[in-house]
Amino acid sequence: MFLVTVAANVVPLVGVFHLGWSAQTFAVVYAMELVVAVPFAGLKALFARRPPNYDELERPQEDNPLKSDELGGVSVGPSDLNRRRGSVTVVDSLPPIYPRNFPFVLQAFGAGVALLGIYLAVLSRFIDVPATLADPMVAASAVSLIVSQVGVINREYFRKRRYETSTPRDVIRSAKNEAGVAMVLLWFAATGGPTGALVAFVTVKLFAEWGDYRAGQSSTTDKGVGTLPPVAAPDASPTAEVRPDRRAVRGAAFWRGAKSAIGSGPVYLFAWVGLTSGSTGPVAAMVVCFGLLPAIIGGLKAIEYALTHGTLVYQRRDDAVVAYDDLTEAVQWTIPVDDLRDAELCEGEFVDRACDTRTFSLTPFVGEYDLSVAHLREYDRAVEALELPVETTAFGPLDRRVAGVAAVVGACGVAAVAALAYYAPSVGAAAAGWGGPFGVVVLRSAWQWALPAA
Repeated sequence: MFLVTVAANVVPLVGVFHLGWSAQTFAVVYAMELVVAVPFAGLKALFARRPPNYDELERPQEDNPLKSDELGGVSVGPSDLNRRRGSVTVVDSLPPIYPRNFPFVLQAFGAGVALLGIYLAVLSRFIDVPATLADPMVAASAVSLIVSQVGVINREYFRKRRYETSTPRDVIRSAKNEAGVAMVLLWFAATGGPTGALVAFVTVKLFAEWGDYRAGQSSTTDKGVGTLPPVAAPDASPTAEVRPDRRAVRGAAFWRGAKSAIGSGPVYLFAWVGLTSGSTGPVAAMVVCFGLLPAIIGGLKAIEYALTHGTLVYQRRDDAVVAYDDLTEAVQWTIPVDDLRDAELCEGEFVDRACDTRTFSLTPFVGEYDLSVAHLREYDRAVEALELPVETTAFGPLDRRVAGVAAVVGACGVAAVAALAYYAPSVGAAAAGWGGPFGVVVLRSAWQWALPAA
């Protein structure tokens, strides 16, 4: 099988050097394959049965305004969702999906968008990428890539049951590494034009296939590590239940998605350079770069947040607070009230202030991570029913001067970018690409400044 793969990747080189085939066509096809493989790896990660190695997950820096879990939306840090227990069967013919793996799906799709932008920017120096993609042969190759990816996943991942021994990070790591190495080589090979790019892609592809072949030869079928163990919650029936307010969850999900979409601005700028360097007009490029791509990143981030908080119900069972997930029908965490070291109102939740809901952070005596009871509408009743040791459920007053100035500055910035995009699309794209992340950081800092002093 490996020799067949070698032959399939050597044939394009022979055709280009000896038969006069188009190097730019093959270079674009290889680039498409590398980009497509990353989001497909993210979809595979949904089914990975083994939980991620939480020691490898990087803890976000709470005092850093460039928090990786809020800007860009492509990193995976410790969260309530990637520690989620349980699974959901969507289609009977497929294995169950694990909601805890969704942050890795977001990471894969974010990486795919970034790779797309960078590949477009580099290849556009010597290839009209949009025109090449419009070629019927290349379009057919794109369809065949998708079909072949589905076939490989079905044959190698599902039929051989590799999902049972995989972690979500392992699933996406090889695709990301292969595409990343190809990107680095492409920068150096670009001086050779389309032929240099093709040689770089083929070289990376052969090394990656060789690595996969060796890994397959030495892989084990140990299935000793499975899903997360269930939580030992009290068997008693709940004496009280409270649910997050759906409107607040949707609003918070949209807010998180918008911040992630805007924070990925430089990636869209790379895509803009690649598209406008070819035959794509500024209007079409604007729709793709500042419409479609942000919608993908922002939409996935919003779904992640909705899965994190929107499906939970908080219960009081005996002397413990229990978080039960209606989606996976599993208890997610439980903590006796006597084991709570602290419970406080989260002052910085913008959507809670807008929707008159409350989110409380629970800090146990034992345990590294805080828990949260999020977006409650009847918060006074919830605090009493769950017996949370909360000092107050009332928000402190905002510094409206800071909030007002930040709102005005933000509106002026958006208007300026829109005007630039109308009169000078390239300048507007640059302003949106670099100004978006900067604006998110500035507005977030202003919001923290406007909050009541602790």
